[in-house]
Amino acid sequence: MKRHWSHPSCGLLLLVAVFCLLIVFRCSLRHTGAGRGTASDGGAGRNDDDVDERLMELAAVDPAASGVLQAAKRLLDGNLARAPERHRDAAVRGLREWVGKQRFDPGVMSELVDLIKRPIDRYNGDGEARRYASCAVVGNSGILLASEHGELIDGHELVIRLNNAPAGRNGRYARHVGARTGLAFLNSNVLSQCTAPRRRACLCRAYGEGVPILTYMCNAAHFVEHAVCNNASSSSGSAAAAAAPAAPVIVTDPRLDALCARIVKYYSLRRFARETGRPAEEWPRWHDESMFHYSSGMQAVVAAAGVCDSVSVFGFGKDAAPRHHYHTLQRRELDLHDYEAEYELYRDLESRPEAIPFLQDSGFRLPPVAFYR
Repeated sequence: MKRHWSHPSCGLLLLVAVFCLLIVFRCSLRHTGAGRGTASDGGAGRNDDDVDERLMELAAVDPAASGVLQAAKRLLDGNLARAPERHRDAAVRGLREWVGKQRFDPGVMSELVDLIKRPIDRYNGDGEARRYASCAVVGNSGILLASEHGELIDGHELVIRLNNAPAGRNGRYARHVGARTGLAFLNSNVLSQCTAPRRRACLCRAYGEGVPILTYMCNAAHFVEHAVCNNASSSSGSAAAAAAPAAPVIVTDPRLDALCARIVKYYSLRRFARETGRPAEEWPRWHDESMFHYSSGMQAVVAAAGVCDSVSVFGFGKDAAPRHHYHTLQRRELDLHDYEAEYELYRDLESRPEAIPFLQDSGFRLPPVAFYR
């Protein structure tokens, strides 16, 4: 009679062997399939680095910026005819220089002290090429009215305010937003609204003639307003003030604009894919890609990170109760911004800056950034 080996441990070993073979086979399939999917896989068949790389490729596509650049070239072909004769040469020169710098280069972060702070130092007669010890970026959110950070804000070496939102010099908002302003950040739409080129009048200096302006050019035609404001001595009307030069109006470097655009679109793409379960390639169907843009506040924070040893951010975020801006009755956000994606960026800035795309290989080390809510 033939004997069969039927010890219980034999069956167990056989099951373990089969299970291990299945795992090896499955891992082999995953390995051979890696890198062949798209962002629509939602991560299946791809590791995190693959997904990040694909999102970075998609984030590099910027039809809005391409449209602005094409419009700028047409303006140059026409010699910026809308500019008053007195300011045309300066406007054309500024526009031509801006067009010539259009490229993507994250290394611009290491040049921001020279590009932003040095012109301000020259105006102030300060020859020391150093970063600001501390900077406060004050947003316009209605959540500012729920706290009293005014004194803390004013304690920073540089206070940056956005789009001429009122400081608390008259006492109304002082305990919430502070009273000091060292730099005004304006997008060029705001600049164009407070400038009258034909009358050669610049009424954009809400914080005083001695406060520099940093402006982002969202429309190349606004180099006319830039030329008017940057060459106007004063808008106060007095003879003494008219003889004194006003603080410079500095245009953000296009390389910084491109960096901000890619970072925000990356976070928006990632958020879209995560929350909808749809392929990231479908993002343009849900966003007007020709209008999508980062907020003024986002670029002000990134610029501050380039010129400051530490950055404190106030008035960024929203709540169900407060109005959208602390100084207006507006309650609705603009559709061209993805604020939720920007909030994700801010969380990374605060807690894991090494995770922010496009900056890892730039050689620039981000300073500490703190958000006050």
